[in-house]
Amino acid sequence: MTYLIKSALAVSLLASLAACGGDNVSTPPQGGPVLKAVQVTADFNQGIDGWKGDSSDYSAADAPENVVFEQRALGAPLSGKGYYVAGTNRSDDLFLYVKKQFGGFVPSASYKVMFTVKFATDVPTGCMGVGGSPGESVWVFGAASDIEPKNVVNNGRTALNIDRGNQGGGGKAGQMLGTIGNSVTDCGKPVMESKTLKSKEPLTVKADAEGKLWLLVGIDSGFEAASKLTFQSVVLDAEPVK
Repeated sequence: MTYLIKSALAVSLLASLAACGGDNVSTPPQGGPVLKAVQVTADFNQGIDGWKGDSSDYSAADAPENVVFEQRALGAPLSGKGYYVAGTNRSDDLFLYVKKQFGGFVPSASYKVMFTVKFATDVPTGCMGVGGSPGESVWVFGAASDIEPKNVVNNGRTALNIDRGNQGGGGKAGQMLGTIGNSVTDCGKPVMESKTLKSKEPLTVKADAEGKLWLLVGIDSGFEAASKLTFQSVVLDAEPVK
């Protein structure tokens, strides 16, 4: 009987230690993935692998011409390379964009994201052009989405399948960051310069079920002629919504 009582006391003591987190008692991990800030960086001087370019916002009758997406050397006096994007606008509303999917996010979690886009441009500010200014009527956009941004055709018009906004305004999945015009005001003497645009406020987006987001940057032209720039780098700063 005495042995049984001692055994019962020993079991009781071990249970108490386990409940209190005593020594040599392992506690199984709890909760899911840790929410933390994520930064995505693309340096186009190093390459454009995985990035794809496309154009939208037009019909068959006014499809863009001379569309180019490729890595090119920056114009003098700049050095290095970037992602050259160009096209001739015939629709009065041409969107040229490049995109890539990135991981590292918590699946299905919401984030507040901010864009920083650096590019090279030789387009002066304050000049007149067909349908608008070649500098102030060409807007730079940043967008992020859990689904792949791609073209869809509705009523004969090719448009993007996400709400990234349009020309001077942003949308649910995108922001208008600024224009391509640089600091030069002499319309007859273009000079190549680097320009950096940043989000003025965060945009809330949700990662997909695999913890991935699509990142997109592009230019939206209301200037009815040829537009171009060379993206140098893109940074997406994402803070989890808690």
